[in-house]
Amino acid sequence: MNSWMRAHLFWGSHSPLSALTGAGLLVIASGRISGALVCTAALVWVYAFTMTAVKLGGPYLPQRGRNGIVLFLSALGSQIFMVILWIFSPVLALESSFFILLAPVVFTVSGLAERTLAYDMPEALSQASAEALVLGTLILALSLIREPLGFGSLSLPGLDSIRFVREEPLRILQVSSGALILLGYGTAVYRYFRNRYTNSEDD
Repeated sequence: MNSWMRAHLFWGSHSPLSALTGAGLLVIASGRISGALVCTAALVWVYAFTMTAVKLGGPYLPQRGRNGIVLFLSALGSQIFMVILWIFSPVLALESSFFILLAPVVFTVSGLAERTLAYDMPEALSQASAEALVLGTLILALSLIREPLGFGSLSLPGLDSIRFVREEPLRILQVSSGALILLGYGTAVYRYFRNRYTNSEDD
């Protein structure tokens, strides 16, 4: 993919719109802790499975339509994860199906397959797992704030929610707008400490 395609306003890999899928996954999967845990496992599985398939089939993958092939492989990985989850808990698989299906799109939009072309298999798998864990950790961090404060409960995969208050403390966190506000505050705090750390290193 040339630099013009990468920077294209609408469908380029560096387009502002490319971040919307990841933001949607953050909002949807962080509603409950149980969902966040399943989503994190799905991300790690899809990223690792797709990267392994891309590296093994690298010499045979055509350059034309490569993104479509990567999307197909990641979608195949998500379906395998869905089948495994269905074996253990069909209800949990149905509840988690929407954001599991978003994981392949997030992987493809991230451009990870292109960024690791020069990496060998262990390096590529390490990078893919690290990026999946970072995104999953962010989803988990949001859910640990949203569910206790927004719903007044705690949940784990396959178990009933444990409710510890009768009324929801902060109902705004239940809806998508509340999650986006929380994400905005989190981003601001992250940038504040990152800038302080960067400035201290420069001194």
